[in-house]
Amino acid sequence: MRAYQNPSLLIMLFLGFAGLYGQQSIKASGITFSYEINGDALKCALTAPTQGWIGVGFNHNNSIVGSDLLLFHVVDGKPSSRDLYVKEVGNPINDKANGGSNTITLIDGMEDDSSTKVVFSIPLNSRDPNDFVHIIENEFWLILAYSVDDDFRHHSRVRKHLPLVLKKGP
Repeated sequence: MRAYQNPSLLIMLFLGFAGLYGQQSIKASGITFSYEINGDALKCALTAPTQGWIGVGFNHNNSIVGSDLLLFHVVDGKPSSRDLYVKEVGNPINDKANGGSNTITLIDGMEDDSSTKVVFSIPLNSRDPNDFVHIIENEFWLILAYSVDDDFRHHSRVRKHLPLVLKKGP
């Protein structure tokens, strides 16, 4: 994990993300989730209008319970992430504490006066029992969220559940 040393270069990366990774993009309540399927990995960008944490979850059901939840924040210019499984409402458990592992590869992240942005990669199938298995062309529920606080224990200000089907290419 590392913060980008050249903020203008990172901004160019995000502006160009639609051409690089964003064959597919979904927006809701100011949150943008873009992705590209690259071999056995899902490369993603997540942006939200906050200086707090941002998150994305994956579930077979329209519920936060049972979801594979990935949270990110940028503190003092350094991005970090949490790989969680939501056992029950208000009780996300770190994958490592639940017999799994952290399967997020955090590529970059930045925060400015109006938004937090991260670029990361996850396996389509990590074989971690806490992680969602992404199957191309199968519908699932995408959960997008953000908070006004960097503390991952702080509840979301916005959370949207949207049906999505992963597709290769535009």
